[in-house]
Amino acid sequence: MKGGISSGIVYPKLIARLARGYAFKNIGGTSAGAIAAAACAAAECGRQSGRHPSAFATLAGLPEELQAQDHGRSRLARLFQPTAALEVPFEQAMRYIGAQDKPRAALGIAASLVNWQAALAAALLLIAPLVMLATHLTLLRSAATTLAMLGTAAGAAWLTHRAFALLPPAMSAATARHSAAPAAPAAAAASATDTAAPSAAQSAPGFGRRLAGLPPGLLRLGAEVACAAAAAALVLAAAIAGLPGHAGPLNIAMQIPFLLLVPLCLACGFGWGLWHWSSALLHGLHRNFYGLCSGRSTGKEPVTALTDWLTAYLNQLAGLPPGRPLTFGDLWGPQDGQAPNERAINLEVITTALSQQMPYALPFRDNAGAFYFHPGEWAHLFPQNVMDWLLQQAPVPPLEDAVTAPDGSRLVRLATNARLPVVVAVRMSLSFPLLLSAVPLYARDFTDDGKLKRVWFSDGGISSNMPLHFFDTLLPEHPTFAINLKEAHPKYPIEDAGQCGLDGRVYLPDDNSRGMQRYWAPSSDATPAGVFRFLANIFTTMQNWRDEILFPYPGYRDRIVQISMRPGEGGLNLNMPKDAVERLGDAGACAAEMLYRRFHPQGGGNGWDNHEQVQVLSVLGNLERLARQASAPGAAARWRNAAGRSRLNVPEKALAADLLADLAAMGAHIDATGASVEERMYKPHPQMKLTPRL
Repeated sequence: MKGGISSGIVYPKLIARLARGYAFKNIGGTSAGAIAAAACAAAECGRQSGRHPSAFATLAGLPEELQAQDHGRSRLARLFQPTAALEVPFEQAMRYIGAQDKPRAALGIAASLVNWQAALAAALLLIAPLVMLATHLTLLRSAATTLAMLGTAAGAAWLTHRAFALLPPAMSAATARHSAAPAAPAAAAASATDTAAPSAAQSAPGFGRRLAGLPPGLLRLGAEVACAAAAAALVLAAAIAGLPGHAGPLNIAMQIPFLLLVPLCLACGFGWGLWHWSSALLHGLHRNFYGLCSGRSTGKEPVTALTDWLTAYLNQLAGLPPGRPLTFGDLWGPQDGQAPNERAINLEVITTALSQQMPYALPFRDNAGAFYFHPGEWAHLFPQNVMDWLLQQAPVPPLEDAVTAPDGSRLVRLATNARLPVVVAVRMSLSFPLLLSAVPLYARDFTDDGKLKRVWFSDGGISSNMPLHFFDTLLPEHPTFAINLKEAHPKYPIEDAGQCGLDGRVYLPDDNSRGMQRYWAPSSDATPAGVFRFLANIFTTMQNWRDEILFPYPGYRDRIVQISMRPGEGGLNLNMPKDAVERLGDAGACAAEMLYRRFHPQGGGNGWDNHEQVQVLSVLGNLERLARQASAPGAAARWRNAAGRSRLNVPEKALAADLLADLAAMGAHIDATGASVEERMYKPHPQMKLTPRL
């Protein structure tokens, strides 16, 4: 399941619909997809154990629970609670993300950063010297002129402010039309011929329309600044005109440069405010592990925050009482083996070790090494019951192997495998950069004399946003589905009232000739601003190239359901309106229905039979390629010599020689028949190679 914070709204109904026809064996996800994957695993655990038979019905109701509004904010938005020092940047970021007009929102945020004390100080420092320089006034008269200018400017700004305060509050467009309709017969005639008479802003010229569309607060600020500047300029003009020999139009025109003082003073105030804002932001992020929100409850909201809520919710789905958290051992069942196929429910998620610049699968593999956590640091990230469990289940090292942090605190080895709480793995996968705090662990660098170093774990989507390859085998025993969340295609606009699968929202290829092409957005290089899109594409490519390259290939494209999203849906849009949440939830249910009809034996489709055929052709084609390479002149002898020099013992070397001989004989047999399976593989032809396991 793909990540995307609020995009996870798609998954609950999708999972619940698939649960009606399938039992979940392997479940994987990244970032917000990790939450959905964990919830799916917990619900399957509750169903299989009998502790919560209706767990998937509970999960299906999650979108409605998260969309509940309270004082203009959804339950989903309240899961993200910023630390006190970062409340202002968090609210500004959410305001910008939720705004329809991004430039206007950015301008409003920039105006809020202006430090008016700094702007006034700049005015006091700059006006008097410039007045003396331009008018040859004495110091005494220059000071008097400056004070008169500042006083008049302040008075003009205050009067403007009070004038705005006397105005009635702005009405919505609908209210304005309703109240204007009975005003005169002309208005009634207009509404009889048109659906709605144009508002003043709509009928105004281009500049006036844009001006009328600005936020009222910004308009008021602009009016106050303009009136203050005009009043100051008039005072200065009067002062200069009153001097002997300074009454001419040319000398009066000398006032124009003084108008530049207004933007200059505003720039000084903005620069000072920006410096303070940036300094507070950087210090706050550093103290909060590089995130606006830690995931813990701050006590300022009536509901629990993300990590606290998720810990309790997973226990609820699994039918476990409050107390110890749900663990991977609860999912795996009595077969506590390391092989994924021995587990009753196999959950795996991705996290990214930024310090090591590589991804990890959670739970950690045996070769991942030992990781340690600082109890004081992790108490900032996880609720008390999770911390109690981690401390109880931690492996106890010998006294001489005790590990201490640079501050002298004793570090605790992280419980792995069956004892690891599911919420810890999910939280490590969900550390969305700057929004949620990263998770610090410690490990020894044995290339650097075993030095203990901190390893920062952040969002799994940094390295693999949709781990499509997680559960791949050459010949799968059961279908593995993937859900890709993407931008809407311009040729297939989303129709909310359309039929499932024909509404531009959900797409699943229905034969092997479809899904081979990938849409990409046109470049925005017509203006110099295109460099920003260019840089954004660099980051997106680094993040998604491995996932994207798999989408068109046979054996992948037939089991990937594509769900399109409009701007403002999913992603970091935490406060989506109710109808948007409902549409995304219904899109998930539609995607599950399409997968069921295509793959389930009772759904009427041949998806699983087709998938087996595609896979076996890909495997046979690659085996043929390998056999031909092994039978090439000189290849068999080179491979035998390499096996003879290996660390295999005598019986193992004999077996290796037999395997290589059989492979070479297979290649010779293929050449003799003149037939080829490789050319019958579906295009594009995949390659079978040895690849690392996360």
